[in-house]
Amino acid sequence: NSPETPVYRKSLVLYNMHRAKDAMRRNDRVVLVEGYMDVIGVYAAGVPEVVATCGTSLTDQQARLLKRYTGHVTVNFDPDAAGARAAERSIEIFLAEDLQVRVLSLEGGLDPDDYVKQHGKEAYLTSLERAKPYFYWLADRARQKLDMRTGGGLSTALRLLLTALSRLTGRVRR
Repeated sequence: NSPETPVYRKSLVLYNMHRAKDAMRRNDRVVLVEGYMDVIGVYAAGVPEVVATCGTSLTDQQARLLKRYTGHVTVNFDPDAAGARAAERSIEIFLAEDLQVRVLSLEGGLDPDDYVKQHGKEAYLTSLERAKPYFYWLADRARQKLDMRTGGGLSTALRLLLTALSRLTGRVRR
C-alpha cells in the first residue's frame, strides 16, 4: 500500500459513520440498521445519526467505535428471522461494551427504508422514542419462540434472559 492509499480494516467499517458521528454526539444516540439502503432512506428522511454494518456481523471493535460518540444504541434491523438473530448477537456485543441498548421493531413488518418512505420522519422518530429496552425485546422474542406454559419453555426463556443479564457490567445494572 502506498501512503496515499487508505487501509480499511473490515472490522471497523460502518456505513455512513463519517456523516453520522456529529449527530450521534449531538443526539446522544446511534441508530444501527442492516444495510446501506436503510441508511440512505433514514438519513435522507432527516435522521442523521444512522449507520449500518452492511452485510457483516457487528464486531466488538465497531461497538467500541460507536461508544466513542454515544452510550446509547437503538438497533433497527429488518423484521425477518435473520434480522432478529443479528439483533440478538448485536445486543450481546453492545452489552459487553457497556452501552445502553434499545431495539426498534417497526410496525407492519417494514424495514427502516420502507417505513420512512411510507410514514415519514416524524413517525420514525416517534418509533425511535418508543423503542423497547433490549431486555423487554428479548423477553417478547422468547415468548414468541417458546411455549411459556411448559416448564421447559419457561426455563429456556429464563436462561436466555439470565445470559443477557450476566453480560451487563456493574452490579447495580445487573
